Amino acid sequence: MIWLGILGVIACFAVLIFAAYKKISMVFMAPVAAIIIAVTNGLDVAEVLSGVYSEGMVGFIKAWFLVIALGSLFGQLYNDSGAAWRIGDTLVSWAGPKWALTMYILLGGLLVYGGINIIVVIFVLLPFALVVFEKTGTPWYLYPAATVFSLTTFSMTMLPGNLQLQNIIPTQTLGTSLMAAPVEGIAAAVFIFIVGTAYLMYEANKGRDLPEADIRNYEIQGNTPNYEELDGTAPSFVVSLIPMVITLVLINIFQVNIIYGLIIGCVIACVLFRNSIPDMWTTFSEGFNKGIYPTMIVASVVGVGRVVGATPVFELLRTNIINIPVSGISKIAAMTTIVAGITGSASGGLTMVMELFGQEFLTWGYSPEIVHRVAAIASGGLDTLPWNGTVVMLFALSGVEYRKGYKMVAVESVILPLLSLIPAILVHYLLY
Repeated sequence: MIWLGILGVIACFAVLIFAAYKKISMVFMAPVAAIIIAVTNGLDVAEVLSGVYSEGMVGFIKAWFLVIALGSLFGQLYNDSGAAWRIGDTLVSWAGPKWALTMYILLGGLLVYGGINIIVVIFVLLPFALVVFEKTGTPWYLYPAATVFSLTTFSMTMLPGNLQLQNIIPTQTLGTSLMAAPVEGIAAAVFIFIVGTAYLMYEANKGRDLPEADIRNYEIQGNTPNYEELDGTAPSFVVSLIPMVITLVLINIFQVNIIYGLIIGCVIACVLFRNSIPDMWTTFSEGFNKGIYPTMIVASVVGVGRVVGATPVFELLRTNIINIPVSGISKIAAMTTIVAGITGSASGGLTMVMELFGQEFLTWGYSPEIVHRVAAIASGGLDTLPWNGTVVMLFALSGVEYRKGYKMVAVESVILPLLSLIPAILVHYLLY
């Protein structure tokens, strides 16, 4: 009964959405979703879980664990040494009150572009946000929007060469480099940065005198660092930049394997930051440990995708998804953003799309580079719906209520990333 199989796949995605919204571990709920698919499609549950589901998970872990773990370690070295704080403190000081908010956005983008884990960057940025928002009179309810815009848009999916997973995943399926479609990516990044920053400035000016703008009205979580202590122990601004710059140059210009590039970056950071890190072994342990759970989450989603691909109903679903009433490169974008929205994860949705449809995209006559860039950009749109983990964390840390702050988050991280596909696609057609 094909209809029962279709209902099972729909129920599977409903379970993933529920898990993301309720903040239930995806590592736990993904097997539940896989069981639902197996039962409704007449497959043996035990064989599915020990076979295709586990193979999908193991395949992802084998391909990406070291990259994610090394990236997490790299971010931990920057966090524990105070190097990330030093970069931020210097840039915000240079900007002055007039441009401090813009520099805050650029700072987050720089740290993310350099490969530092987004969760680490959130905690690095929070102390700067407290200072910047108070000095500039920016309403505190804009903190989630400004921060999610800084971390998950232009630097994570659009700018060529960035070291985030969303820019790395397509390389395995498509055989591209991290610099894929550079002009198209830069066009999208410039568009979203200008429009997104202008929108934040507009909202800041509009709400500056409102009672809820005052930062003192919010219960903000997290510890404020000891600035005097950091100033004395953190490496200098130039030294702080060196490991990040070398890593980017090695991987993007000299085409060094990303694992080797991250290892070299971590080694250089250990050497340069050694006097600024209280306990190097603790930093190593925490860095690697923080890379394990994100790997398992995405791997679990990939496992579900593999189970969907093994069902009798898959070809019917595949045909219907591919035949959505959108033409050209826009169809790649539409398919990717829908799946990312369902999974609540840019990396999970992008991985699933590449696993199921990556090779199909290449048969449509587009270059692997533009497929890479469009899919990466599209993965960063609907993924930041209210149940996204990063969005939930930002609202929890800031004390801002969804009813007051999410509208701006939606503009910055849902609507504008999707609109940024327009300049990227237009530039591609103009060039080719």
